[in-house]
Amino acid sequence: MEHLTEPAGSRGWGVFFDRDGTLNAHVRRGGRRTSARHEQEWTALPGVQECFGRLRAADALIGVVTNQPDLSRGLLDPATLDRLHRRLGRLDGVWVCPHTARQRCRCRKPSSVLLRRAAARLSVDLAGSYFVGDRPTDAQAALNAGCTAVLLTPRVPARPSLIAGLHYAPDLWEAASTVLHLRRTGAARRENGPASHKETV
Repeated sequence: MEHLTEPAGSRGWGVFFDRDGTLNAHVRRGGRRTSARHEQEWTALPGVQECFGRLRAADALIGVVTNQPDLSRGLLDPATLDRLHRRLGRLDGVWVCPHTARQRCRCRKPSSVLLRRAAARLSVDLAGSYFVGDRPTDAQAALNAGCTAVLLTPRVPARPSLIAGLHYAPDLWEAASTVLHLRRTGAARRENGPASHKETV
């Protein structure tokens, strides 16, 4: 599932974001963290628009890549999903996997399929682009795609990651700072990802 708010063929570099737990708060159901199914359940996390603004000022294209299995379960309808995404403001595109893990699709993160599709539609080079998320599967999707991963965690490790292309940030403001620093210094990876990171589908 794909929703574009910018015409295909745009040029530049991209920063892609996971959604739940990264841009909006999880919803607790039965003691488990799940996604919002209604607009009343939607709560944007602090700093989203400030993060987007800083990145757009550096000419980044902004996209969202998200797993939303409640679509397949019949618990979320596409129209509501679209309204939820519009609460994030201007986006250059949204790419959604609607499948559950049991359906064993090719597009569910940590697969890189949606990231590659997004990069192709926006004409950005994944080696010079970034993916920001809050789960290891987000980082793995980024590394599978050959772009730089920024993993949000309240406890940033004291030492840099030993995995090439993986960085940490405590919040969206610092995630934007990390991306902009890497962009300025040219530290983003220039290859399509090391062979040791195999695709998981």
